[in-house]
Amino acid sequence: MAKHPKSIFWLSLFLVFLASNGYAEPKRFEGRGEVTSVDPAYSRVTIKHGAIKGFSGDAQTEFTVSSPELLKRIEKRDLVDFTVVDDKGDVKVEKIEKTGQAPPPAKMKMGQVVQNVLIGTGEIAKGVTTPIEPAHEVMSGAVGATTSATGSVLDNVDTEVKKEF
Repeated sequence: MAKHPKSIFWLSLFLVFLASNGYAEPKRFEGRGEVTSVDPAYSRVTIKHGAIKGFSGDAQTEFTVSSPELLKRIEKRDLVDFTVVDDKGDVKVEKIEKTGQAPPPAKMKMGQVVQNVLIGTGEIAKGVTTPIEPAHEVMSGAVGATTSATGSVLDNVDTEVKKEF
């Protein structure tokens, strides 16, 4: 009979050891956000989400999903509720449910789009012509003139170029 309390002691100690070595239940966290990208080939989804209590503050996070099947009906701009499971540092989305659709991005004025394209193209051309000093000077002047011209069009309230898409 004296061996029985010792057996319970060793069994209890063994169970405490198991629990402290990661055999505890995985932690689950509930989140809500907007899907910014979906990559079913690699079982990943990126979600711009609010604070997730005990897990993360406001962020845009790329998660792996527990099953690629979860992403079959999920698209960019979907509003979603999701459950994240943290199993000893292995973080995955185990559940994701579409709850709505984010509004379309704000409209950009046509003139601003044209100006952005011209400036971007000019900056690339300037970078390419940098080693050739005369060509670089010409290109820099052209980019400056284009920026000035498109800027004045954008400032003109009456122009047709400023119509929104």
